[in-house]
Amino acid sequence: MWLLIDAPFQRAVGRFVPKPLPPAKTFDGQTVLIVGASSGIGLAAAVHFATLGANVIITSRVASRGDAAKRHIEEAVGPSYKGTITCMEVDLERYDSCTSFMDKLKSTLGSSATLDVAILSGGIVNSHWEESAEGWERTIQINTIGTTLVGLLLVAWMREGRAERSSPAHLVFLSSREHLYPNLDELTEWSQREGGILRQVCSKENWPGGFWDAEPNYAVSKLMIMHTIEEISRLARGPDGDPLVIVNSVCPGMVKTDIGRLIAVRSWFHELSVWLTLLITAKTAESGSRICVMAALKPKENHGEFFNYFLTNDQYRRHAANILDSDKGRALQKLVWKEIIDELKAHVPELQDSLPTL
Repeated sequence: MWLLIDAPFQRAVGRFVPKPLPPAKTFDGQTVLIVGASSGIGLAAAVHFATLGANVIITSRVASRGDAAKRHIEEAVGPSYKGTITCMEVDLERYDSCTSFMDKLKSTLGSSATLDVAILSGGIVNSHWEESAEGWERTIQINTIGTTLVGLLLVAWMREGRAERSSPAHLVFLSSREHLYPNLDELTEWSQREGGILRQVCSKENWPGGFWDAEPNYAVSKLMIMHTIEEISRLARGPDGDPLVIVNSVCPGMVKTDIGRLIAVRSWFHELSVWLTLLITAKTAESGSRICVMAALKPKENHGEFFNYFLTNDQYRRHAANILDSDKGRALQKLVWKEIIDELKAHVPELQDSLPTL
């Protein structure tokens, strides 16, 4: 509620007035990767980057959806487009899919210096508990663990190309302001139980089952990814402290996509609520995705920062003070990072070779 009170004008403007795009040809000749681009914000961002001259690599979990997305981009940019559009498969739910994707990406591009921008936009909102292929709750697996894995693999590889570039490449995470909403006291209490915070958050026994809990674990998954983005931002810095890769996270605000489809199927009430919420408050994917484009142009001075449509940096830091910057928030961040890294190192040995400081 306090977010609505703090910036009502900015929210209203953001709903109806799209942010401006950079000038034409801004990304001419550059290569942009968008993970999770078969629909929604990722697909809209791919169209923007292609329109601005970039060679675009998109990923999808299912090959047929990736092919359809490629056709959509080609139709949107028209026959005058001189760049290339490439589709790859990756399933953020599976570790082997993430590592296979990175192997194929490296083989396709050759040098890491040729990758200018990577946008990680994959994610889900799940209204019912499901176990992932790797044994965790699916929302946490995809939004947090899988996205962290791909982010780590990318930043390790992109760092290598800095010496061949005139400026750092960009790595942008699609996050959400909902990382400000979880109950820190509850998470702290869970962190002291058997199995640790990750296992407790993913536990079916702790899954809220009430009628009003339409998107359990979504906000927690976004808080945890903010925890790991902070560490990825640290790993992106060189020995002198300057970023070898500029890392940022963004919130596009409420956007009309199908990410809420699993909420809508719960009941007629949820279906109506999703429809009304999107009708009244949501911007288009075309509008919401522009923040990804602009984040890919941020200078190194903005490395590690979170950007959104309706709060200034000062307003955001004030709201984030308790959830992220307090002693309790810092302690939780360290626990989350350790548990996720321990999980990934146990199952993805390539990480230790890529980033020995983990």
